Amino acid sequence: MIDPKYGYAYPPPQGTYQGPPVVMAPPQYYAAPQPPRREPSFLEGCLAALCCCWLLDSCCCDPTIICMD
Repeated sequence: MIDPKYGYAYPPPQGTYQGPPVVMAPPQYYAAPQPPRREPSFLEGCLAALCCCWLLDSCCCDPTIICMD
């Protein structure tokens, strides 16, 4: 059967309608386990303390307050 509107033939029917294909549920994805929490080392703590002291000294200390004889 050729439809003059489209210029090509419809495919022949291939049997009775069986319904829509079976749809499967999507796969389940689980969150990856988080890496173990890392504790800061002694050296990191010392460097943080030194940086903090240096920043406090350079920003907040007035050298004219300290009297040295």
